[in-house]
Parts: sequence; C-alpha cells; structure tokens
Amino acid sequence: MKHERLSVLLRSVGPYPNRRGKEQFRERPGASVISLKTVGRGASLVRNLRSRKAFRSIVDKWGTRVDSLGKATVVPREKASILIVGAGPTGLTAALELARGGALPRIIDEKDGPTALSKAVGISAHSLDILEASGVSRQLLAEGLKVRHAHFHVEARELLTIDFSLLPHRYNFLLSLPQRDTERIMADTLATFGIDVEWRTELVGLTQHADKVEARISRSGDEERQNLDIVFGADGPESSVRKSSGIEFEGYTHKRQWSITDAEIASWPYEPGAAQAFVNRGGDVGFIIPIGDGRFRSVSNTPDALAQVPGNYRVSKVLRTDRFHIPAKQARRYQAGRVFLGGDAAHVHSPLGARGMNLGIEDAASLARRFGDGTLDGYTDERRPVGHRWIELSERILSTVQSTNIFVQTFRNLAMTTIGRFPVLQKPLIERVAGLRE
Repeated sequence: MKHERLSVLLRSVGPYPNRRGKEQFRERPGASVISLKTVGRGASLVRNLRSRKAFRSIVDKWGTRVDSLGKATVVPREKASILIVGAGPTGLTAALELARGGALPRIIDEKDGPTALSKAVGISAHSLDILEASGVSRQLLAEGLKVRHAHFHVEARELLTIDFSLLPHRYNFLLSLPQRDTERIMADTLATFGIDVEWRTELVGLTQHADKVEARISRSGDEERQNLDIVFGADGPESSVRKSSGIEFEGYTHKRQWSITDAEIASWPYEPGAAQAFVNRGGDVGFIIPIGDGRFRSVSNTPDALAQVPGNYRVSKVLRTDRFHIPAKQARRYQAGRVFLGGDAAHVHSPLGARGMNLGIEDAASLARRFGDGTLDGYTDERRPVGHRWIELSERILSTVQSTNIFVQTFRNLAMTTIGRFPVLQKPLIERVAGLRE
C-alpha cells in the first residue's frame, strides 16, 4: 500500500505582533496545508492512530475528532465548541483572539454587565500589541491617558522619576483607563464578530470525559448542559472553573489591609498625567495615578488612601472607596484535560507594577495562539513560569516598599537614587512593566 496522507486545510488568522511591537507573520493555519502521513510501506493511517499519541494530540487540537475506531474526522475550527467563563479583560481577550482565528466561542458571566468599578487601570505596551489586530487598541488609545512618567518620593524628597518614553517601542507609555471602559470597548468589538457576552449566566459545574467537557450552565434558574471541546476559566480568584476541575490554588493572603479611592481632584500640584508614589519610614505607602480628566485612582496600605498623598490639592468628589487584602496565589497547573485557566483564576498578586490585568491578557492571547497552532498541551509550561516570576517579584517589591528596617530602607533609597541618575538603568524595569521582558 502506498503512503497514505491526511490533509487538513487550516485557516489563516493574519499577523501577530511580537514583543518588540513589530508585526511578524508566522506560518499561520490556512497559509498552507498540513499533511500528516504514515511511515513505512503497507502501514495504514487508521492502524497507526492509536499507537501514535503525538499524532492523535495534534489532530485533536486542530478540531479533529478521533472516534473509538481510530477514524479521523475533520471538524472545521468554526464548529469547535469553546466556552469562556468570565467576561473581564482576560475572557474578552480570549474571545476576541479566538474569533479572529475563525472560532465562535461562547462567553458567559454571572454578573449583570461590565464591572461598574474602575479596578485595574494600567494597560501595558504588550497588551496594546495583542489587542491591536482586533481593533481594540485604537479605541483604547482614543479614550485612555498616556502616562509617561512615574515619580517616587521618600518622605518629602523625590528620589526617582521613571521615564516610560525610554521604552524602545511605539507604545512608550503606560495607558491609563478604568477597567469598566476597557471591558466596554472589548465587548463592543467582540459583538462585531457576532459574539455577545451572555450576562447573568453562571457555570454550575464541569464533568470531563475522554473526548469532551460537559458544562452545566444556569440562567434565570434554568439549567442547561453543553458538551464542549475546550473550557477557558477567566472567572477570577474564586474561579468556579478551577474549583470544578480540582486544581489547587496555592499561596497566602497578606493580613495588612489596603484601601483604594477614586476621586475628582482640583488644583493638582504635581506633573499632569504622571503617576506618583509616596513612601515613609513607618512603612506606609501611597500611590496615585490619573484615570481621566481631573480623576485619580489612589491606593495605599493604610485605611485612607488619599491621606497618604501629600500636597496642596482639593478633593472635589469621592467616586469610590474600598478596602482589600493582597493575595499571592497561583494555580498548581493552568490546565486539566480540556479545561484551561487564565488571569486571576490562575494567579493573583500585589497591584504594584501594574501587571495583573496585563498578565491575564497575555494568558488569553497565548491560549488562542496555541489553539490555532495545535499546541495547547504546552500552555501551562509557557504561562505558569511567567506568573510565578511576577508573583515573586511583586512580593519582593511589596516587602521592600513597606519595610521599616533601616538597612533595607537605606539600600532601597540608594537604589532609587542611582536609577534616577542613570536613565539607562531604567530600561530593564520599564520593559518588565511593559510586558516586553519577563
């Protein structure tokens, strides 16, 4: 018997941005035909399907089912059944990127609609790269504020100014935009792909089978069951997807309570459009960043966030206050069978460094890319180390800025002064905040 071939026509999804902000065209599905053939005279493809696990995995990930007889049936990507649980930035990014690749995922969220709170505000250069192809970045840039400087003060003395314009990238700034606006823009863009978020819709449970995941979904008291190829959990720290899959969430939560305040402020005494950080010898810290015209977000490890922002200014209106504890937790693995995790469902950590939401966006983009490449098995190996490194770094930063140890404070202040005097030393730090270096 001649060599047999199975040719699977795969769909192109266009250019993907690389970490340096330039478009790079990869060998994307659809640009060619992938041909898989058996080896050896007289060998048949069907007989080899059971023994060649790598082939089975590749075919399956491309939306190709293998039945109990070992027979391959090509399923177009448009027909792959994908459920995304959680319609925050992570889930919406996954839906957008999968839709760009030709899939039609279902996305649900138990909330009534997009978050009413500001929540995360900093959008990195790499996140803007990721969201550019879908058209989201253009709208984010139109509504957001470009933060080009961050000033660090110890007591009344400024020791360091971080200059984001040193970033070797076309998006050489941190884009500030309340999360509710980011989610609105992403959901509106997703609707242009024919996909609407199903609000007030809750995942009740998951059951994994050899060739599918069965999800139980509740809406207005009515429960339905759906068989799926993939489930992506982007449903936050209390993820029902993670819990239903039996994936452990390892780590701890800091005892110290933090506060957050959004406010309208008049007569702002500092550089317009810049972020400010204030640290004192007692270990109290305060951070503030503009989030709109005359509107600011302040965060502190004290009960009153704005009280840690010194200066002669007037608070016109308090828009929101809240208190929280900082967790440092990570899922032991980011996938179990056909179930995958991203964003806060996979990792949570200190807001210092503005990486939380951006790591979730990167998780989602990786999932969509790997779905297209047929390499979903490597998702945890790619993304978990990134999350782990940032949790460790954010914990070191948190410990350093809150330290009351005179030796740690002296070293910290000296380091900030040195970095401030030599801008070239800022580049690695800025690239990490921007998501261009891990």
